[in-house]
Amino acid sequence: MATKKNNPFLLDISWAAGQAQGTSRDVEFNFPSLHFEPDLAIRDLNGKVTTIVSEDGVMIRGRLTAETELECTRCLDVFPHQLEISFAEMYVFSRSQDEVNELEERRLPPDGYIDLEPLFREYALLDIPIKHICSPECKGLCPVCGGNLNKEDCGHRQEKIDPRMAVLKQLLDDEE
Repeated sequence: MATKKNNPFLLDISWAAGQAQGTSRDVEFNFPSLHFEPDLAIRDLNGKVTTIVSEDGVMIRGRLTAETELECTRCLDVFPHQLEISFAEMYVFSRSQDEVNELEERRLPPDGYIDLEPLFREYALLDIPIKHICSPECKGLCPVCGGNLNKEDCGHRQEKIDPRMAVLKQLLDDEE
């Protein structure tokens, strides 16, 4: 199994036609850096994609690792995040469009090449957590001066007031 030289993400699966069920082939991927448009940059993408012939088509299974940089939502520092990309997608042999369930299956392209770039991007994005936190101990930013509390203690203290008692605190402040 090979990929096209001008696009390393085009996976040649034309070999699968006429093969016995269960026949498989592996392709190794190793990229030092990649940029998936419009907004995902990753480094050190390594892993393997396996193509397995089945009765209805081919199963594409991938297991890859990569690294990306995220911005912490608490302290705004940039930190590396390890990605674990795993997927399994079924591509069916040509049938009428009515027989293919768009949500569960994809049709094999007539030219015999599957573009893996959208799959890599989609599953990489799914592995990025919704809340980007550099570490569980991250202290965040000072609400008064905006300083990074992980790097230095600015000395500002914020009083924790029960919102139900805020009106009473305001009365005390008004007396002073």
